[in-house]
Amino acid sequence: MNMGDAMTHSSTCDTRELARGRSEAYRERRRHGRVLVTVEVGPYQVAALERLALLDVGDREKTSIATAVTRFLEAAPHLSAMGDALWPEGEEED
Repeated sequence: MNMGDAMTHSSTCDTRELARGRSEAYRERRRHGRVLVTVEVGPYQVAALERLALLDVGDREKTSIATAVTRFLEAAPHLSAMGDALWPEGEEED
């Protein structure tokens, strides 16, 4: 095996390992009913995440913003249920 073959073999192994990791992540999401999406977050949304104390003021790291958005979405069902309890659907407003 010459040097070129060794580099190709290493590259092929790395590619296979990355593909295996993506496949495992995909199966894990499917198993739990999750969907991977791309979300665009603008300055107003970042400021809102800061006001909600989900993001440190001035932090603009993509992973920090992604974590803050995830935390916000994880809280959404609970906030929705609270609204449903406060304002039942069949109730008329004054």
